[in-house]
Formats: sequence, structure tokens, C-alpha cells
Amino acid sequence: MEDKKIYIFDTTLRDGQQTTGVDFSVSDKIVISEALDKIGIDYIEGG
Repeated sequence: MEDKKIYIFDTTLRDGQQTTGVDFSVSDKIVISEALDKIGIDYIEGG
């Protein structure tokens, strides 16, 4: 059987920013990006 990898694409920074009342600062975006990277998210869509 061939090993297959599942790639995870996170849209927190884009979709979260579109939520009413949410306004990520640059610092917030860096912290979120680093946390997503730390847990192994393959792709992060910025916004």
C-alpha cells in the first residue's frame, strides 16, 4: 500500500479576520502563524 500524506490548509488569518469584531494585529498574526507552524499545519492562508 502506498503511503499518502494529508496536507492541512488553515484559513484562520483570512476567515477569522472577516468575522465581525475581529481585527488581528500584526503581532496577533505572527503569534497565530507560529502556533499553527508549531502544530504542523502545512499551509497558512494570510489575510
